[in-house]
Amino acid sequence: MLKWVTGLVALVLAGCTSPGNGDGATGQESKPDGGTIVTPAAMRTEGKVVRTNEKLNFVVLDFGFKRLPRAGQPLGIYRLGKKIGQVRVSGPAWETYTVADIVEGEIWVGDEARLK
Repeated sequence: MLKWVTGLVALVLAGCTSPGNGDGATGQESKPDGGTIVTPAAMRTEGKVVRTNEKLNFVVLDFGFKRLPRAGQPLGIYRLGKKIGQVRVSGPAWETYTVADIVEGEIWVGDEARLK
């Protein structure tokens, strides 16, 4: 019985290692100098304007499954790829939503919010 357990453990440990150049599990070459770092979509801070209140000068932003911005962080507001305004996150944040104060621009529901 002990031989079976020892053999099973040896097989499991052997399966944890993979042939390669030893630079990590990804097997990708390192980035050359001067390259561009691409942030994965899940790590980007991009949201949509879901509600506006021009009288009180704030918007509600929905970030879906993406990372929520911190309080005080400025965001650019874009419509059809063109920057049309700016907001500053004021909070509160709940689930996928946060509130931001309008700094400049006329912001509509459906506009995109991105880091500057």
